[in-house]
Amino acid sequence: MKGRGAGEKGFWRNPPRAPLKLFVDTSVFGGMFDPEFMEETRRFFARALAGDYRLAVSRQVYAEIDPAPAPVRELFDAFLPRMELNEDSAEIQRLADAYLERKILGKKWLNDALFIAHATIHRCAGVVSWNFKHIVHEDKILDFNLVNVRLGYPQVFVASPGEFNRHAHR
Repeated sequence: MKGRGAGEKGFWRNPPRAPLKLFVDTSVFGGMFDPEFMEETRRFFARALAGDYRLAVSRQVYAEIDPAPAPVRELFDAFLPRMELNEDSAEIQRLADAYLERKILGKKWLNDALFIAHATIHRCAGVVSWNFKHIVHEDKILDFNLVNVRLGYPQVFVASPGEFNRHAHR
């Protein structure tokens, strides 16, 4: 009787993929209601609902969602049971401060630095954002990851929902 070993077809040859843990910033929820970003955002959230992604947020995302229009808050609330809350810590604050000291972002954009720090410290595979000025910006991504590596942290993949739709879990 033959067993199903690692070299044979079946489960062991193609094990199921674990969902990617992704930090989602506020702009992604708003993107669902922006004609420019709506379709890619819808596809991203559909993949999250299908189990491709585990979504994570921080208290800063909660605070930014609070004054948002009702449809954005309702979407966020609908995903709450499926999202992980990344807790704040002194380590996260120190890493965000390191980004600011390197002048990757100005102090006014502390929440954006905290998003990257949360994703890094909580070992998210990536950060998902529609913020092309402060987060999904090639120079800034390189600098965030340079700081991470210098301080002994892993690099973090930063991209828009559309980029995750096209490249993740291929």
